[in-house]
Amino acid sequence: AHSHVTSTYMNESEHLLYKWRADVEAQGCEMINTIMLRDPLNHAMSLHKIVKSKNSTQEEWPKYLNEPTGTGLWGTVLDFFLYNIHGNRNGTDYHNGVGGRNPYNVTKEEKVARALELLHRHFDIVTVADHAMFQSTLLNWTGWRNIKMPHGNVYKKDLHFTKKEVETLQKLLHKNGDLDFVDQVKYEYHDHLSYLHN
Repeated sequence: AHSHVTSTYMNESEHLLYKWRADVEAQGCEMINTIMLRDPLNHAMSLHKIVKSKNSTQEEWPKYLNEPTGTGLWGTVLDFFLYNIHGNRNGTDYHNGVGGRNPYNVTKEEKVARALELLHRHFDIVTVADHAMFQSTLLNWTGWRNIKMPHGNVYKKDLHFTKKEVETLQKLLHKNGDLDFVDQVKYEYHDHLSYLHN
């Protein structure tokens, strides 16, 4: 099963993850939840390929990240994981009406802690931008045979950024918690920079 875009929003759908696993295991099957995260800056830059189709501009595209809540036309890695990107839900305790990004107006530290908590509890395979590791681990665990998949969703034009645009994106992603989240995932799941803690 593939959950994406208008489906779950992990921050408030955790009960569904527990139920899904319980239902699968009750039938004598093993549940393997997997996720492959992307590098936050790489992800944010690649989404500029849809700026025009969303009637936006390269300058306007990241501006919504200046505020801790409120949803833009795209979602960062952390926000997409926690909240999805669509305001399709409503809670009486949401700070800004219909829920989108960060509806409870929590700090970036709380967002990162919550995302890590969800990964620890519910995901069996976690990788960051490593298709080969993802594939080999999944095939090892399941015993499935390797099937060559066509490479789709490829953007074949060039994307151009100034140094200032890249720096601005990086600062906003740091402020939002994305860099801390993915750095910690790399450390916990891939021993990234683990020598600093020995």
